[in-house]
Amino acid sequence: MKKRIGLTWMATAALLLGACGGESQESSGSNGDSDGKVTLKFHHWVKEDVGKWEETIAKFEEANPDIDVESIPLVDNMTAADYLKQLDLLASAGEQMDVLMFNNSSELAKRVDAGLVAPVDSFMEEEGVEMDEEYNNAFPQIDGSYYGLPMKSVVNLVMMNKSHLDEAGLEIPTDWTWEEYREYAKKLTTDDHKGSYFHTWPDFYHMVKMHGQSSGNMILNEDGSSNASNPLLRESLQLRYDLEQTDKSSVPLSESLSQKLNYRQQFFAQEVSMVPTASFMITEWGEFTPEFEIAWAPWPKNSESDPIRGVYGGDLISIAESSENKEEAYKFIRWMTTEGIVDQSVWVPSWTGADTNTVLEDLIANTPKPEAVHLESLKHVLSSTEKVETFIPKGYITEALNEMNAEAELYLLGEQDLDTTVQNMEERVQAVVDANQ
Repeated sequence: MKKRIGLTWMATAALLLGACGGESQESSGSNGDSDGKVTLKFHHWVKEDVGKWEETIAKFEEANPDIDVESIPLVDNMTAADYLKQLDLLASAGEQMDVLMFNNSSELAKRVDAGLVAPVDSFMEEEGVEMDEEYNNAFPQIDGSYYGLPMKSVVNLVMMNKSHLDEAGLEIPTDWTWEEYREYAKKLTTDDHKGSYFHTWPDFYHMVKMHGQSSGNMILNEDGSSNASNPLLRESLQLRYDLEQTDKSSVPLSESLSQKLNYRQQFFAQEVSMVPTASFMITEWGEFTPEFEIAWAPWPKNSESDPIRGVYGGDLISIAESSENKEEAYKFIRWMTTEGIVDQSVWVPSWTGADTNTVLEDLIANTPKPEAVHLESLKHVLSSTEKVETFIPKGYITEALNEMNAEAELYLLGEQDLDTTVQNMEERVQAVVDANQ
């Protein structure tokens, strides 16, 4: 396996942007080695000490001696948004790409529209793979084609500091509502810490109640029309305001923005007791090692009568349209999303052939502190959460979210009332829709 330090690669990319496209392409050359091996360049954002790429890829290379895989993390901060910016720069420079990772369907769709990603349907058909049977987190098709294979399976949940729960005399929730979440946050708040933390991502934390309904959980509908009038969007904003401003049980958005707070730091430093997040946090602790046991609760329901629901997502691994070795790239991504991700023992696989209980035990055993994970509550969340409907949104969803967020922040920062906020959001999102018809 070949490795390259991400920041060095980024610096190289910056230099390449100053050169002409033809020279950059020529300098890349063929991705076949002199000994006849094919070298695949695999771009992603997960650093080596988290992803364990070297030892994982070595197993693939041992079984496929004619293929080398070069792991290239483009960022050091494990932030997918920053990675995607670097990826777009490399694509503009005409750099060699073979295998790419994406963190959600929206970002994938943008790169499909830009011609960066190749469909995998012909390879799947030749192998006889049925996406929905092989993977439990199959991304929807884009214009009738699949543009990659699902890697990890991620579902919304709430991570909790069990020591704080015990001190407050609270049980780990197994079935609860957002009203109960609010009550928990009040009871967990002390002079030393807040009971709750909502991060700054607008499509997640401004819309928490929307994520619990069976469909219609994005700012746009599947046909591209506006969903800003969804009453659960208003209720989500009201809930966040009540937590942060009325109850003072959740870290205010103003502090998150002004101090550039990080949700991992807030949770692992025990500044907060609960964080609505997703199951990637089973293992993705960053540089932190918890000094307490992490409990897990299902995504809170909107009403008592609702089933436990959550948005399932996860990373997708794709083939670059510009790759000269698509067959070898498919062989790698197929292995990486089946045997490879199980051997990697970092994430819960989307592959239906994996034994979930065994995988969970292996994942936890490979964390820096296995005893910090409350396994019983985690298994309950993963087994009890019903999947909501998802779709690939229109490419202008980011613009719609930006417009929504601009108004939501004014409300959450106390600069305008909720009625004005909702009205302005509806008008601004509709303007985005109209401009893209």
